[in-house]
This record gives sequence, C-alpha cells and structure tokens, in this order.
Amino acid sequence: MADNAEVRPSREFVARTAASAKAGISARIEAEIQEIHFKEGSRVEKGQLLISLESTSAGADLRQAEAELTASRAELQSATRNLQRGEDVADKGFLSAADLDKLRDRFSAAEGRLQAAEAAVQKAANNLGYTEIRAPFDGWVGKLKFDVGAVVSPASGAITEILVTDPIYVEFQLNEADFIAFRRAGREAAENMASNLSLYLTLPDGERYPQGGVLDFADVSTDASTGTVAMRAVFPNSAAVLVPGLYVTLHIEGQAGEPRILVPQVALQETIEGQFVLVVNDQEQVVQRFIKTGPRQGAMVVAETGIEAGERVIVEGMQKVRSGVTVNPVSKRIDPDTGVLAGEEEAGQ
Repeated sequence: MADNAEVRPSREFVARTAASAKAGISARIEAEIQEIHFKEGSRVEKGQLLISLESTSAGADLRQAEAELTASRAELQSATRNLQRGEDVADKGFLSAADLDKLRDRFSAAEGRLQAAEAAVQKAANNLGYTEIRAPFDGWVGKLKFDVGAVVSPASGAITEILVTDPIYVEFQLNEADFIAFRRAGREAAENMASNLSLYLTLPDGERYPQGGVLDFADVSTDASTGTVAMRAVFPNSAAVLVPGLYVTLHIEGQAGEPRILVPQVALQETIEGQFVLVVNDQEQVVQRFIKTGPRQGAMVVAETGIEAGERVIVEGMQKVRSGVTVNPVSKRIDPDTGVLAGEEEAGQ
C-alpha cells in the first residue's frame, strides 16, 4: 500500500574527502638528507623530529659568524676608546676637526660591522636549526619523495607532507539555483538553516559512516564552467576510517518532516518511458501507474507524483500480471526499514 508518512526533505551529493589541513615538508637550506626519523603513513605529533640534514657545513658557518662577531665587538670597543680620547684632546685644541671626524667615522663603521656580524650569527644559527625538520602540527605523514643521501634545497619541493584528517572535510558542489535559494534567506537565516540540517555519509563499500557532520563552508563565487558553487562539510574522524581523496555519498536531511507518499522499493519497475508501479483499483483490476520518485527512506521510496495515499501496490508476482487483468489480491505488511514482507491476509474475506 502507498502510505502517507512524514518524510524529512533530503538531498544526495557525490562528494570527496579532503584533509582539513596539510603542509608540505621542505628543506629551507641546501643539504644532504642524513636520517629519516618517521615511518611513511604513520601518525606524528607537533614538534616531532622528522628529518635530519647534514649539519657540518651549517655548523662551520655558525662558528665563522661567531668569530667575526667577536672581532667586530673588539673593533667597536677600540673605536669607542679612540673616539673618547679624541674628543678629550680636541676640547684642549690638540686635535683638528678633520681628525676628529675620522675617528667618528671609524666608530660608526665599527657599529655597522657589529650589527652585520650579529645578523650573520642569527642567520647561521637559523640555518643550523633548519638541519632538523620537525612536524608543524599533529597529523599523518605521507610518502617520502627523497631518500637518505639525496641533496635537497628549497627549490627541490616537498620531501613529504603532513595531513590533518580529524576532522576531515567533505567537499561537494551545489547548483546555482539551490545556492541562491539558500542565500536569499539572508546570512543569519542561512546559518540557522545549516545548523538544522542532518548530514551523514555512505562510504564506497555501501556502509553508512557512523558519525554525522555539519556544513562548514560555501564559496563566494560560482564555477563558470559548471554553474555550481563549492561547498564543504566537516566530519569527525578520530578512528581514521576516512582518508583524503575518497569518493563518498553525502546525504543532507532537514530536521523537520513533511507529509509524503511512500511506496515499497521492491514494487518499482522501469521502462524507457520511466518508472512505474502496479496498483489494484477498487474493481480488483491491475493498473499501471508511472510515478516520479524522490529520495529513498529505508526500504521505501518517496513517490512525488502518480499515486495517491492508500492505493494498493503490488509487491510480489509482478511478472505474472499485467495492466487490465482482474486479480484476487492478498494483503501484506512490509517493514519500512528492511523491506521484509510479513503478516499475509486475504483481502475481502
């Protein structure tokens, strides 16, 4: 029987999972990879040492910069003392103005060389620190693109990458018309609408993902080539079931239901003209009804048009009957979740 039931409005989208954050792990100096401290595909923590680069050259550069800093400090101290003596004797008329200017110039130059030396030490210390590459955040580390012994530099590109998959993003496309309807309600109303939606996933193996998600992002422009707007949902993924790049089915349902007509999925048949069901009218005759279907609800499917609530739908023996024949129907109940038929009862007796 076609039942009238409260059905929450729903939509399905082909979607793809994506990391909620990712970072390419690259070398910031040119050096040889000495040691890898992680296993590809493993979980790493923020600050964990991932890669050690050859540090001999960077260490030597730092020692040289520190030596030059020491020399610059000594030079400045000497220039300071000379300037102070020069100013003392100049006040007594024993030093010309030109010679005093030379002392001041030497002092200023020594100050400048000290600042340059301090900057060189800082740069060399940073470069030595760059020989240890650490994880910028908690996540999963990917495949290595360079092995131990390879010489890498900033121009080499990423050595590997780290992905954050908890939470994980689910990206999909919404057509322009639906997006405009969503935005026309106004920003506040749209946010309220998003918070009142129920989101869940069907995985590639057909199983339902156990945790629900929420809408997270809508792009500010449309894709001119497809006429769609990029949308994003976010789902918890603490068990790491989902990995980036999976094709999944995203189901979005409203919280409030509305009355809709449901027919059993097993009753549906299809021709080149469309989908139809066979119903039994008041004269016990079989009648073919073409219907427009909507979303599935367990073992049932929404009938948008073509059938009325309470009409008797044939769910067994469809191959034995045709439109116009008279039948002696037997009433059965169908479990709306599993589709199991039970409780046979002869109609009219």
